[in-house]
Amino acid sequence: MAFAFPAFHSERGATYSPEADLRQAARETMIALGWSVKQETESQLIATTPVNMLSWGETVTLSFLPTTIEVTSKCSIPTQCVDWGKNKKNVTRFFEDFSGRASRWKVNGERIQS
Repeated sequence: MAFAFPAFHSERGATYSPEADLRQAARETMIALGWSVKQETESQLIATTPVNMLSWGETVTLSFLPTTIEVTSKCSIPTQCVDWGKNKKNVTRFFEDFSGRASRWKVNGERIQS
């Protein structure tokens, strides 16, 4: 459980190759999880999660770095300082589903939390 304004969770995972095209697998993963892709750039995908009984939703940002990808989930409400583990769950769900879709993805057992 994070304490920040807004609450967030971020992890990185390594790829086998910097040339691996992971964008399509990442986009498919976000859609499969029920997230709405809001913005796509050369270096990022940004999606939002739906509002439910436990959350006003989160913004999930996937950043494509040279040999890694970084996934950050943060609460949509800027004043929310406790996430009750929801952001970490979003990031974990992304990596679990993504690893099954990306053929050149290496699930990093020692993910970096920031």
